[in-house]
Amino acid sequence: MAVMKSCLLRLGGAAAVTALLLSGCMVGPRYVKPQAADTPAFKEGGEWKVAQPREDLPRGSWWEMFGDAQLNDLIARISVSNENLRVVEAQYREAVAIADQARAQLFPTLTGTVSASRGRSSALSPSVGASPPATSYSASLNATWDADLWGRIRSTLAANEASAQASAGDLASALLSAQAQLAQDYFSLRIADAQKRLLEETAKAYETSLNLTLNRYKAGVAAKSDVVTAQTQLVSTQAAAIDVGVLRAQLEHAIAVLTGVPPAQFSVAAEPLAVQSQARH
Repeated sequence: MAVMKSCLLRLGGAAAVTALLLSGCMVGPRYVKPQAADTPAFKEGGEWKVAQPREDLPRGSWWEMFGDAQLNDLIARISVSNENLRVVEAQYREAVAIADQARAQLFPTLTGTVSASRGRSSALSPSVGASPPATSYSASLNATWDADLWGRIRSTLAANEASAQASAGDLASALLSAQAQLAQDYFSLRIADAQKRLLEETAKAYETSLNLTLNRYKAGVAAKSDVVTAQTQLVSTQAAAIDVGVLRAQLEHAIAVLTGVPPAQFSVAAEPLAVQSQARH
């Protein structure tokens, strides 16, 4: 009787140890997204719509609605030349490759080798000549499969697919941000062109006015204060034109960086802003 109890105790202990080992191999519980309480409407307003992000979807060529050929050409260079986008794109490709690698672990893996050798055997005795050369072939095929008993591979695959989806959203957002920034800089540059042109024309008019005022002052018709006022107007306008020129150069450099071209090798000719909206109402 004592021997039987001892055996039962040993069996029970072994089963407990086995259960502990198996529980240590099991993957944790599946992640469940927590539910957040929401209401169909705000108490201060009417019904509202839940946001549905679509960062990974293409936005289309939205800049073409402005009808500016040079803007279209500049934005087309972003996806090819911008180094920041190349980094994000490389990260996206890496995430996709990792997800594909994790997915491949769900299927069997086959490995095979083929070899060939050629040689001849030595003669058995002096009276018997050597045998002619012969070629021998050998081949082997191995199959391995890691059974996903505890869900480790599927959990890793789900995490990698989520990471690849997030990388796709980052890439689309980075591209959209660069396109929007370039369009904003381009239109600001065209506005600077118009301002600079206007200031230069105004400076010419003020210069003419200053000459007339000087002639009137020399003739004793105008006061010295009129000459000082005309000079101040001219110098202020010329200084404003210089400031606008500096701003335009900075915008031109920003566009060069967005298109991946050294600023010293990039220039945008001054042209009037002529936008033809193609938006449909």
